[in-house]
Amino acid sequence: MNYHVVIVGAGPGGCVLAKELAREGIPVTIYEKGSFSQLGHDWSDLVEIEPLAAAGFEIPELEGNRWVGTLVKKETEDEGLFEPHAIPRLKLYSPDYQAVKEIKTGMITTDRRKLGQELVEQARQAGAQIYYHREGMQLLYREKGNSLEDLEVYGVTVKDGEKGECREVHADLVVESSGYYSILRKSLPAHLDLARHFPNSEFAMVHREVRLRDREKAKNDPLPDHYRYGYHSGYQWSHVHTPGKIDIGAGVRYAFNQPDPRDIIEEYISRHPSIMAYRVRGGRSPCIVGKPLDNFVAPGFLVLGDAASTSIPTTGCGTGSALMAGLWASRVIAEAAREGRNDLGKLWDFNRKFYRDGSRGAHLAALSAVRPMLQSLNHDSLNHLYRIGLLEGGELEKSINGEFMAPPLLQKLPSIFRGLSRPYLLRTMGRVLSLAGQIYRHYSRYPAEWEAGSFSQWKTEAEKLFSRVYD
Repeated sequence: MNYHVVIVGAGPGGCVLAKELAREGIPVTIYEKGSFSQLGHDWSDLVEIEPLAAAGFEIPELEGNRWVGTLVKKETEDEGLFEPHAIPRLKLYSPDYQAVKEIKTGMITTDRRKLGQELVEQARQAGAQIYYHREGMQLLYREKGNSLEDLEVYGVTVKDGEKGECREVHADLVVESSGYYSILRKSLPAHLDLARHFPNSEFAMVHREVRLRDREKAKNDPLPDHYRYGYHSGYQWSHVHTPGKIDIGAGVRYAFNQPDPRDIIEEYISRHPSIMAYRVRGGRSPCIVGKPLDNFVAPGFLVLGDAASTSIPTTGCGTGSALMAGLWASRVIAEAAREGRNDLGKLWDFNRKFYRDGSRGAHLAALSAVRPMLQSLNHDSLNHLYRIGLLEGGELEKSINGEFMAPPLLQKLPSIFRGLSRPYLLRTMGRVLSLAGQIYRHYSRYPAEWEAGSFSQWKTEAEKLFSRVYD
């Protein structure tokens, strides 16, 4: 087929997209800045089960609190994709540990390095070409005017990290899957909203470590799988991997006056003698938690994953969204390739799938309105909301799993206002949740087709709604 797709960045979404396109016989090339051994993160974390299954992975069987299957690691070995310890139910503690809710999780603890390597290997076996140590520097484009539809992306400048040389690579479609830096997207003309920079307020700083655990001391030092939700405007957690290994981490708002998440986990470790000093793996990284882009496409260009800010705002988990985006994009691009098209009208189908057909985008947009309110509350206020029952397990379960659910909370507010202290706090929460519901409904009515006037009108209303989040 005479239609070439270039994907910059071997992220989860980009690799799934490459695999699916290659299976359709569409020539596709991945350029990855790092090496094969550097793919993914050097840790395991919770990934949504449904997107993993949709991407073709065999999901293990749940037996008690253990996963059983061919892709599950053995306790004494590190081979395998999934950690053996299952977390079907997760405890959510208030910042002071005095209140707790228990929720179901639709997630499985997944080795991110092995996931990254497996996805890129699947793409290679399907027929995609992959070049390592190649960095996408900027998009190649022409402008016929000032509007989005007047833009034409026809390739990308790629730098050879080993030779230091740059060359132009022409393509019918360029896809960015390079992470939150989103260098290519930001190389577009600044007057286009697609080129917007993510501010620091839309990031969290996360630090996590997998430590060995003393099994004898663990008998008197129980550590439940839990999130300490809202702690220092973020969260702190511990997740068991095996009886002899545990994952401890914390994420805080990306701001100068916030504590270092590493200090948070060191304090937690100091209170638990079963956690040993030896660090097996881990690291730290900014994590995008802001609202998703209002548009992911331009003529000849598509962006997905962290580069499009599609993580769950309340947790920072983004792998599931990236996998689903890669699958949705593959269907749109395969059809576009068969028709020989890369115009805005055709690629707009990807926006529709993300915001309307799948509704994932509408949920993420609504949750991104709730996040700033939760981050603005101090520990005392959050502890109060837990104690009076306003933060219930059902609503928290939905938000942790990337879904917005406001009505049950809003129905409680009138009765809670009567006879209780801190009415201002409750009114603020009620206002934000009501606004988040409006945002969810607005994004659910995302324009199904590209038309400059209707999208401009929709976007103006979206901006008005989000401007009220910070009122």
